[in-house]
Amino acid sequence: MGICGIYIKYLLRGNYVHAPASAELKISPSATLHNVKIYVSPGAKLEIGNDCRISNVLICVEKGECIIHEKCIIGPSNKNQTTNIIINDGSMHVGHHTKLSLERIWIRFGGSLRIGNYTNINGGSEIRCDESVKIGNYNQISYGVRIWDTNTHSILSKEERRRVTETHYPYYGYESSKPKTSPVCIGDDCWIGEKASILKGTKLGDEIIVGYNCLLSGQEIPNKSVVVTKSVLDVRRIQ
Repeated sequence: MGICGIYIKYLLRGNYVHAPASAELKISPSATLHNVKIYVSPGAKLEIGNDCRISNVLICVEKGECIIHEKCIIGPSNKNQTTNIIINDGSMHVGHHTKLSLERIWIRFGGSLRIGNYTNINGGSEIRCDESVKIGNYNQISYGVRIWDTNTHSILSKEERRRVTETHYPYYGYESSKPKTSPVCIGDDCWIGEKASILKGTKLGDEIIVGYNCLLSGQEIPNKSVVVTKSVLDVRRIQ
């Protein structure tokens, strides 16, 4: 079922959809939406597949596309919160049977986010994508996890940062140029512990366990490894 038009309200269970005629918007008739706000800009694309369940979510696609495949569940575990999916410029593809309860996804500067099938990302987590983030299949990602492929801010001179701040006040931290980035790749069957940070340039193989509060940046972790603080142990040595 396609929904297009100017200032359209999707009159089911408190939802709101705003999309101009030139936007491409497809919501399966078998999808269930509750308290969902959708904004799709001219030329942008949003598809929500069969039997998806989406609640308490903001989806904003300014430039690019967001494709959510069948039987996904998206929305915060706490009904008083909101899951925010913001695509300023880029693309997001979510595989089937995936559950996203995270706090925010933010894609800029043509970034590409790919999340596989049967993957779960829990509340309070965040994905920042300015280049490329790939998350495979059957992953369990805990609470408060950060997955960033970007420094998020460019390092400007004092004078330039002050100029930008004054120009865009009260919006602090405005960025007009792409910060330093490096792709993040997470394989299949990984378990990422609470408050872990997977930062730019990190590559995790398959069947990786990342412990509580670990920070990884620019590292390549081989298959079947356990990461505890700053050490990497072969899983087979500790079983």
